[in-house]
Amino acid sequence: MEQTTKIWLWCINNPVKAIIIAAVSVRLLIAILYGHITLYPDSKDYQALAGRILNFNLAGYEGGRPPGYPLLLCLSGLSGLITVILQLIMGVFALVIAYKTLLLLNVEKRIALVVTLFGTIYLPSVFFEFAILTETFTLLVVTLIFYIFFGIIKDKDSKPESYLWLSLLCGYLVLIKMFYIYLAILLFIILGLHCRSLRVIVRKYVLVLLIPLLVFLGWSYVNKLNTGLFVSSTFYGFNIAQNCVWFADNTTEEYKEIGDVYVRYRYESPKDKEIAMTIWEAYPELKARTGLSFPDLSKKMYDYSIATIKKNPGLYLEQVLISWRDFWKTSLYWEVYNFSVPESHVVVMYVCYAGRIVLQLVKILFVLLIPYNIIVAIRRRRLTPESIISLIVLFASLLQAFATYGTNSRFSYPFEILMVTSVLLNVLQYYQYRVKRKTAS
Repeated sequence: MEQTTKIWLWCINNPVKAIIIAAVSVRLLIAILYGHITLYPDSKDYQALAGRILNFNLAGYEGGRPPGYPLLLCLSGLSGLITVILQLIMGVFALVIAYKTLLLLNVEKRIALVVTLFGTIYLPSVFFEFAILTETFTLLVVTLIFYIFFGIIKDKDSKPESYLWLSLLCGYLVLIKMFYIYLAILLFIILGLHCRSLRVIVRKYVLVLLIPLLVFLGWSYVNKLNTGLFVSSTFYGFNIAQNCVWFADNTTEEYKEIGDVYVRYRYESPKDKEIAMTIWEAYPELKARTGLSFPDLSKKMYDYSIATIKKNPGLYLEQVLISWRDFWKTSLYWEVYNFSVPESHVVVMYVCYAGRIVLQLVKILFVLLIPYNIIVAIRRRRLTPESIISLIVLFASLLQAFATYGTNSRFSYPFEILMVTSVLLNVLQYYQYRVKRKTAS
């Protein structure tokens, strides 16, 4: 017992070291037990673009993926092992930044440390670090963005460097996934509401929006040069078509052939396959029938989707609600039967499920608190960290739901640290309110 007390006192006195030691220890253990780099269909797209970048040749690129994550693969020399090592370091660094963000938001040091230490043993996050996917990189950039952003909110006289870093990070986040342009726009609006000084907005806050917009428009122009389409990603048509999966055949006469092919693959898909991915199974036949390139077929799929959605607005909104619900689920990306130590996968699986259950409860509580946080902010005419996080995550959940269906929980993963932070702040406020009431009585 005395030894445990000494360890805890050392942790309190050396919180960052304690977080790093705990996080590294967990990752070394999983590296020994799992010992596997996980690849997905998305991984091949990122690797292919990274190869093009290394060869300085984007000519003819079909514009499916932006270059943010492939640049990381370039840094690793396309080595899966080096990429995973970099992502493991990112995962540890993200936890340290999360801890510092809690301190910045006036969370008591011991509580911040305990919460962060629990975060070090959330294994689904560790398994993302062993996958060639954008999630770990995105999580780190999002965590850094909000650490800097809340620092600006707290210090009205922030240095210009803070706005530059915020803009650069938002710009790179857009380069990882163009979807996040919404975040830069929303942060700019929140800063404007927080300050309300036109001179400051023009002098400082415009910079926050400038670099992300240049990145978004710049990459769209690169796609225009290569595909003839000024779009941030040529996946856009197929993504929105995924929302039409349950009413694919109820379309206009112009797109009847596409609808018939689409719906046939929906019925022919094995039950163990994800129904949202039906359009990708139909893609080879659609390409053969139309004779279109991927970018041009994506545009046609977009036109088909808009026509089909206009004909089925109620069913589309129903599908949007399903996509919105799925956003709040937790993710676990691993190959459960590919452990280097096969016997260990059962224990690891139970630890993963326990962590996911706890996080799922936190996410449910976060959703329930969204209207409360927004209403409180409106009444007090002051944006609190909880209301800011609520708005940011709410917008993300709605935008992704309208845009696509399938693997929607991956959109929520980069915001999970923020959700935990928001719920923790709400709980601490409630506790302080109860203490004041008891003291008053």
